[in-house]
Amino acid sequence: MIARVVRASAIALTLIALGPAVSDAHVGSPDAIFDGKAGPYDVRVIVRVPMVVPGLADVVVRVLDGDASSVSIRPVFWRAGVAGSPSPDAASPVAGASRVYAGQLWLMARGAYSVYVTVDGPTGSGTAIVPVMSVATGRLGMSAGLGALLAALGILLVSGLITIVYVGAGESIVEPGRALDASRRRRARVIALIAAPIVALALFGGAKWWRSVDTLYQTRMYRPLATRASIVREAARPVLRFELVDTAGAALVLDPLVPDHGKLMHLFVIDSARMTTFAHLHPLFDERATFSTVLPPLPPGRYLLFGDVTFETGQTRTLTGAVSVTRDDSALAISGGRLDRDEAWIDAPGVARTPHLTTVDRLEDGSTMEWLADSAPLQAGQEATLRFRVRDPSGSVASLEPYLGMSAHGVIARTDGSVFIHLHPAGTISFAAQQVFALRDRGDTTARGRLRLAPDTAQHAMSIAGEFSFPYVFPREGTYRMWVQVRRAGRVLTGVFDLVV
Repeated sequence: MIARVVRASAIALTLIALGPAVSDAHVGSPDAIFDGKAGPYDVRVIVRVPMVVPGLADVVVRVLDGDASSVSIRPVFWRAGVAGSPSPDAASPVAGASRVYAGQLWLMARGAYSVYVTVDGPTGSGTAIVPVMSVATGRLGMSAGLGALLAALGILLVSGLITIVYVGAGESIVEPGRALDASRRRRARVIALIAAPIVALALFGGAKWWRSVDTLYQTRMYRPLATRASIVREAARPVLRFELVDTAGAALVLDPLVPDHGKLMHLFVIDSARMTTFAHLHPLFDERATFSTVLPPLPPGRYLLFGDVTFETGQTRTLTGAVSVTRDDSALAISGGRLDRDEAWIDAPGVARTPHLTTVDRLEDGSTMEWLADSAPLQAGQEATLRFRVRDPSGSVASLEPYLGMSAHGVIARTDGSVFIHLHPAGTISFAAQQVFALRDRGDTTARGRLRLAPDTAQHAMSIAGEFSFPYVFPREGTYRMWVQVRRAGRVLTGVFDLVV
């Protein structure tokens, strides 16, 4: 009994110290990665969010270009803003690594945070905003050895408390030098016996309270939002509908959405059987709180859905679901057309990536996409730079057009569906969330707290050279497939690669 009480108490104390919290939006890929500018400095920032909240986030800042004299990091909660945030902490240089700094930040609440990274040096000062999600995704366990130790200490403390009561009721009221008589000894024993169940009752009540704290913590742990996906016929065309639902199955409306790269949702459709069919769609959002888009001509089968959205709070989510495409749906979709020119789909196997060698995939217009060789192998938990080059049919480096404001978009999925990430050359972050924090800091809000979004807020000027790269940290070993999308001559092209980590 005492061992269980002590174990429950210790776990609850740990949970209170590290407590409740919303995860990185991307499935199974918790690290937030940013490649971009902090004023005049090129930086790469990796934020590893804690499993429990309040908890410590690990921040690594690599200054890619320029000499920095100091780097500071600061956690900014979306509701508090910079004015209500703690002072910046200095990041420490990492021993043995050039221009790499590291530090830790407390994330104290559940919801959208942004890590402000300020770099100072001879060429001036600059700040980068790196949005992250703070969420409890697990519970801290206790080893058997630690449980046994705490149980033994608990028994010792309880025994000591009863002994103190016994001595206090007996020997403490006897004059020095005199022996304890039989009546006082009996009285001390009776009081000690009375104290024992009181102490046991206090332990039982404490354990029950700790269990209630643990239960509350579990209710606040991150869980994917419930969704419902279906294919309906509108004007004889199959339309894919995707919506959030509550526990009763009714459509659920959350906080207002903001466009990311000009779209309220980036919906990725991947066939669950072989992962050879892939579509990048942009559903419209209607008054019924439903995302809908004309179904592209996908082969019949079962499909996994991953929908990236960003809210005005700066919170980002990847909504997940599944839907079945019938033969009739597929046949009718052939003449269905598309809603916008930025949508694209492909049905093709991946080209197996060969470690240390350049891997080439031929694109639909006759050009080629090269995954360039890298001297370092891809390893789980290690930062990697995935470098690509597009060549035109003549073999020259191709000139690319912006695709959704970027030089390229990438999607990586583990073949068992447990990992999904939507990548850009600037990392895994949501640009819309980055803008949300910048707008709130400037005070670009209405009296009701709504953001004043500029018409061009979704555009992000990036290099459109034929060479580009994606920073990423693979969270787990396994087999993955990667889709890389670019625009050339007005057409969205997709390269497909298989890789093993």
